[in-house]
Amino acid sequence: MTSSDGGLGVGRPDKMPVPDTEPAVETPVAPAVAPAVATAIRMAHPDPKVIQTKRIMAHPVHRGPIGAILGAFSGGPSRDAEGPVDVARRRRDLASVLILLLLAAVVSAGLPGGWMGSTSPGATQPAAVQSAAIAAVSPSATPTETESPSDSPSPLPSASASASASASASVTAKPAAGTMTFVTLGDSLTAWPAGNPWPSRLDGQDARLVLAHNAGVPGDTTAQMLARFTKDVAKYDPQVLFILGGTNDLGHNVAQATIIANLRAIIVAARARKMRIFMLTIPPQNKTSSSAAITSLNVAITHLANGYKIVVINIHAILSTSTGVYQAKYTSDGLHFSSLGAQTVANYVYSRIHRLGY
Repeated sequence: MTSSDGGLGVGRPDKMPVPDTEPAVETPVAPAVAPAVATAIRMAHPDPKVIQTKRIMAHPVHRGPIGAILGAFSGGPSRDAEGPVDVARRRRDLASVLILLLLAAVVSAGLPGGWMGSTSPGATQPAAVQSAAIAAVSPSATPTETESPSDSPSPLPSASASASASASASVTAKPAAGTMTFVTLGDSLTAWPAGNPWPSRLDGQDARLVLAHNAGVPGDTTAQMLARFTKDVAKYDPQVLFILGGTNDLGHNVAQATIIANLRAIIVAARARKMRIFMLTIPPQNKTSSSAAITSLNVAITHLANGYKIVVINIHAILSTSTGVYQAKYTSDGLHFSSLGAQTVANYVYSRIHRLGY
């Protein structure tokens, strides 16, 4: 091109020629990878999908005997860094595990309680233990008393040999003669009517009940009853002790706390000698003025007995009217039992102890 002045167009870039096409850019070509090389690529962190292509890992996890067994049962491939499945190794691993399992079974069988040393769980237990276990879970088993062994009533001895053979081992041994001895500790309410008081009538209720001694002394207070415990009770070593006291204490205006303390001391002494104890409430009188004091003392006696888990026989309830005084037929003088009253007390006492096994 020429300028208007006829010279060359030097220094005018806007008039430079533009090429019709851009120069071609050469793209580098990656070298081809042979299939044999591609399958031999080792990956440090394999991907599950890569594992499916059967590529070998740079850090293979060698499966031990357990893994070999799982692989053998699952049928899947078992490969390690060395390559194809090693059938001989798998068999060795399987044999090793089976030998270990066999040894473990033999060792466990030889331990105490192992299956090799017993035939059945029940065969190794003594008969007494099995019986106790059955009684503990059986809803039909006879419930036991909550009293302590020194206070819980023991059943009367059975006349049949089979019944005595099945008696519980926890029950205290019974006298050889098949009887149960008892002592009654009290005042004139226990001593009278003369010749046939309620303890004698109780003795006649059952041939297996034997009155060892009637320790009822007219006019005695609970303090006097306690004082003669050794000679009138412990001396006879009875299996059962009946206690009826407190009426004379009220007549002498003895404090209720003192009466209860004396009765408690008697209980403690009897328990120390393994006697079974029954406590009786004091009977009513024919004067309404005495009713409140009698009721209060009977409540305290019941509370005392409950604290020692001793059975209380409430004779006051069967002898009194709704107002708390004697029913006339049961008393001879407004204080002591009539013959009918003594028999009623004996009958009621027997019904209470008989239902407990006496």
